[in-house]
Amino acid sequence: MAKRISEKEIASVRLLELELSEDEVTVLSSALALQLKQLDDHQLEASVGASREEAEAILQDLYRFLNQPLQQSLSR
Repeated sequence: MAKRISEKEIASVRLLELELSEDEVTVLSSALALQLKQLDDHQLEASVGASREEAEAILQDLYRFLNQPLQQSLSR
């Protein structure tokens, strides 16, 4: 189950530090990939609140988190 670790605001952007299982990240990335595939740009922005470019960048981050070795993901 997802857990909030911390929260802070920088330059009016709310940053959340979360703890998610690999399965939770997989579900989120699959849902976002489906939205990107099925919706046009206007529908996508209305649905997820981000442009296609922003959503694609987020999806790439999620894929990177899923594919990086454990050692790298634990070091910040």
